[in-house]
Amino acid sequence: MSARVVVGLAVVLICALPGLARAEGFNEGVGPANGGKGCTSTAGSDSVTVECSDPAPPQPRPVGIVGAPQPCRWVPATAVDGWDPAGYGNISASGYVFAQRADGAIVRQFPDGREETVYNRVCPDGSSGFTWVDTSVTVQDVIDDAVDRARGAVPSPTLDVSPPPDVGGIVNLGLWLALDGQDPVTVRAEAGTHWAEATVTLASTSWDMGNGDVVVCDGPGVAIVDVDDPGEGPCGYTYRASSPEDAPFVLSVTATWDVSYRSSGPSAAAGSIDRTVIVSYDVDEIQTIGISN
Repeated sequence: MSARVVVGLAVVLICALPGLARAEGFNEGVGPANGGKGCTSTAGSDSVTVECSDPAPPQPRPVGIVGAPQPCRWVPATAVDGWDPAGYGNISASGYVFAQRADGAIVRQFPDGREETVYNRVCPDGSSGFTWVDTSVTVQDVIDDAVDRARGAVPSPTLDVSPPPDVGGIVNLGLWLALDGQDPVTVRAEAGTHWAEATVTLASTSWDMGNGDVVVCDGPGVAIVDVDDPGEGPCGYTYRASSPEDAPFVLSVTATWDVSYRSSGPSAAAGSIDRTVIVSYDVDEIQTIGISN
């Protein structure tokens, strides 16, 4: 057996809400491209892909930036930014009309009563882009999106057990029980001035040793420190009997992650989520034979 070094990397995922924010670009010299028609977004696990189509002949245009690698400022766009409702009027082919609110913000209104506001999304890395956001979106919508994404990002347990399952254990030899690379994961969701960050953090691990015994440890457990120590680790176990012939113990490990969030509105805990991995673990007994002089 040899000691293992655990190297972890915190993960941060940043995204815009799928279906609630649409990116827009500019036609060179004429302001927003065709009033921003036909743009939709598709959410992946850690990014949003924006695709735009237009019934008119396509024109070259940069696409508004979404999924920047750090929190951004969402500033309501105005006519000064090139969004002049008088310059567009009713866009009948798109089914909506442009309007300007009393505060100067530009909106587009749909026949079904839905309304969207255009924001200039300005990020610390210098990137920016115009994005339409449904005005009916609430901070709770953004929180729910971030929490769902964070839950989906929880990894399956990766064992760091000594002796490892592919080697197996020995009766009366202590085991060190740990998980490898179980760092917190944070997901950020944004929609206009609403934002939320959800974080999942490994709280505890439960080790069902396959013989009726269960060990519960805080966090990921403790990886082996001294390979010459026959005792079990702070999160550990010692088998006192071997596994049946040709029937290894079934070792079931459940990692419990706590979920929490903070936002432009409330901050709170959001329950927990479990991930389980099951492996076979063979335990043998070494017989010693005494020799007389």
